[in-house]
Amino acid sequence: MTNEKSRPKVMLVVAHPDHDSATWAIARALEQGIRSDGSTAATTHDLVSTGFDPVYGKADLAHHRGLSGLPADVRREQELLESAEVTVVLFPVYWWSMPALAKGWFDRVFGAYDDVSHGSPSAVQELHLVALAGLGAGTFARHGYKTALTTQTMHGIADYSQIGNSSIEFLYDTESKDPHVHGQLIARGHKIGAEMAQRAHTAYDRVAV
Repeated sequence: MTNEKSRPKVMLVVAHPDHDSATWAIARALEQGIRSDGSTAATTHDLVSTGFDPVYGKADLAHHRGLSGLPADVRREQELLESAEVTVVLFPVYWWSMPALAKGWFDRVFGAYDDVSHGSPSAVQELHLVALAGLGAGTFARHGYKTALTTQTMHGIADYSQIGNSSIEFLYDTESKDPHVHGQLIARGHKIGAEMAQRAHTAYDRVAV
């Protein structure tokens, strides 16, 4: 049996409290897509069930100021990220942005990398976001929501962290009652997972060489 540590890995981070939701249905399809080649490891990290605290508090600020060490829970998150070639963060769009849980995870975990790197490239090799929108693509384009969230995440997080390989993809109409639409979303989730597995292999081979 292949040792998990010797296989490329994708870390799938999910921020949603309801495992019966469209978000989690797509997350499961994405994980299946990652594993579909039989040679890529996948770890699904549920920020709700693990009890991650998204509030940037005094301990985080003290670390940022060089007055104390890295909070233990933040270091555990970073170790998970550093064990994978590719990180995928999947979340529903709330109020035209990511949920507080996902935003706080970025604040604390990615912010702590910047505390010590001072502009050096992030330890995260690849960052890919999947934003699940309850409404249609037309609404997001017409009001500039897609552009705003893309700028916030790709420039404000990925570029700032100097993560060279990054992307954001929007899946629309997740609140549709049409089974055909849900089937298409599940299929797209599976395809994204397979694409992430390929990216993990490329990154793994690049480091091995």
